[in-house]
Amino acid sequence: MKKIRIRGRVEYPGRVEAEALVSPMPLQGFTNVNPDKGYTTERNHPLFRVPYTGKVLVFPSQRGSGGFLKYGRGRKPAAFIHTVSSPLNVLCALQAHVPSMTDFERDPMEVIETGDLVLVNADEGYIEITKKHG
Repeated sequence: MKKIRIRGRVEYPGRVEAEALVSPMPLQGFTNVNPDKGYTTERNHPLFRVPYTGKVLVFPSQRGSGGFLKYGRGRKPAAFIHTVSSPLNVLCALQAHVPSMTDFERDPMEVIETGDLVLVNADEGYIEITKKHG
């Protein structure tokens, strides 16, 4: 299996390996998250009602109010990987105790596809992608 390692900046530490869920669009906050079901409720979003629970959520940035702060019954992503950092991203990761990384040496959005296995090693500052087809 092909593995790709990319170094980045840690926002919240931890180590987890899980399947990736990639959002090509930024994710919006409080009014567009169903915390009890673990998905976005934004109707025109490509991840509308796609469960993110237990996935490495890969997204370009966050917009709006930072709705991932509210999780219901443990329905949270396994980790956050994003390309544009904001204080809200850090706050979301801190609140949910979810490993989070950004500022990568290579754009993870160009490498990671939904279904790839991603090791987020936010203790040592890298992610490792195992391609689902490779």
